[in-house]
Amino acid sequence: MTAVISQFTKTDYDNLRRVGLISNRYLQLIVMPTEKCNFRCTYCYEDFAVGRMKQETIRGIQSLIDRRCTDLEHLQISWFGGEPLTAKDIVFEISEYVMALVRKYPQLRYEGDMTTNAYFLDYNTTVALADVGVRSYQISLDGPREVHNKSRIRADGSGTYDKIWDNLLAIRDSSLPVSILLRIHFTVDTLKLLDPLIEDIRREFIHDSRFSVLFKAIERLGGSNDESIKILSEAEKEEAIQSLKFKLIGEDTPSSQGLFSQPHICYASRPNSLVIRSNGDVAKCTVALYDERNKIASLQPDGMLKLIPGRLTPWIRGVETLDPETLACPLVNLT
Repeated sequence: MTAVISQFTKTDYDNLRRVGLISNRYLQLIVMPTEKCNFRCTYCYEDFAVGRMKQETIRGIQSLIDRRCTDLEHLQISWFGGEPLTAKDIVFEISEYVMALVRKYPQLRYEGDMTTNAYFLDYNTTVALADVGVRSYQISLDGPREVHNKSRIRADGSGTYDKIWDNLLAIRDSSLPVSILLRIHFTVDTLKLLDPLIEDIRREFIHDSRFSVLFKAIERLGGSNDESIKILSEAEKEEAIQSLKFKLIGEDTPSSQGLFSQPHICYASRPNSLVIRSNGDVAKCTVALYDERNKIASLQPDGMLKLIPGRLTPWIRGVETLDPETLACPLVNLT
C-alpha cells in the first residue's frame, strides 16, 4: 500500500481531497434553534431579531434528514445560535428524532456538537444531551473573572464567569463521554491579562484529555461595537497565540499535541454543509447572517430546499480551485 501511495501525483491527492469535500455520504447541518441569546457580549455581531424556530422548520429539518438517510454514512448536527440552550426543547426534539433514525439505519454514524456560552450547560443538561448524541462543545472564555465579566455579560448586565466555570468543573468531575473545546478570546487590551486564566486551566483541565484549547483574537465581524475593537495584525496574532500556548503547556511535547485545536477547512466551503436558521432560511456562513449573498435557499416543511439561483456556487468555488485561502474563508472575495 505504501508503494502505491508513494506514486500518487498532486492531481491524485487533489482529486481525493475533492471527494472528501463533496461526498454525498456526509452531511453537516448547523442548526440555529433560536437566534435569541441570554448574553450580550460586547463584540457580538448578531442582532437577535429572529426568535425561536417554528414547528414547520423543525419538520423540514426532520424531513431533510429522512430524505438523505438511505445514502448517508455520517450525519453531523452542529447546534448554534443565539444561544441554543435557550431553546433546549427544540434541541432535544430534533436530536431524539435523529437517534431514532440511527437505530433504523445501522450504517449511519451520528455526531452532535454545540457552540454554547455554557451558562445553562449544567451537569444534568450535559447528561441528557449526551444521551441524545450531543457530546462535543465549544465554550468561550474572555479571561479571568474580572476580564471575562466585562465583555461576556448577561442581557441584564450581570457577570457570567462563575456559572460557566462551575459548569465546566462539574463536567470535569464526571465520567461523561464528552469533549470540550475552550475557546480563549483575547484583544490588544486583554492579552496581558490572561495569565490567571491560563494558570487555572493548567490546574483544572490540562490533564483531562476531554478538554482542548483554542486561542482566538477578537475580530470585527459586523457588530455595533466594531469601531472600539483594536485589531492585531496577522503576525501579531500568531505571535500572541504561540506565546499563550507556551504559557499553557511549556515546551511542545508529544503529550501536548492533542491539547490545541488544529486549523481546518471552513464548513462554508463544503457543499455538504448547510446552516439552517431559525426562520427556515438556509445559509452557508454563521457570521455573514445579514449578507443577502449568504441566503442560498429556503427549507420547506417536506425537507426540500427552494434554491436561489446562483447563490450556492460562489461559496463552494474552493472545491474546484483547492485554493487554501478560499477554502479557509469563502466569504473573503465572495462575488
